[in-house]
Amino acid sequence: MPRRRRPTRLAVEASPWNAHVTREGRPKVAYRTRTEALSSAHLAWTLHGAELDAYRCDYCHQWHIGGSSRRG
Repeated sequence: MPRRRRPTRLAVEASPWNAHVTREGRPKVAYRTRTEALSSAHLAWTLHGAELDAYRCDYCHQWHIGGSSRRG
């Protein structure tokens, strides 16, 4: 089976695939409910002092957590 080539950074930035990776290139964690996402965000704050917020993804319609600058 041929190996798939990873998309270049430019191709990644222009594709919907970008909606599901972090800035570091790791896959984002998807949560089924806002409550689950907020619980994870609270744990991150408790352990690391990270101020995160939950948001609904326009691409997969599940919940992710991210920097509080995403608040609308």
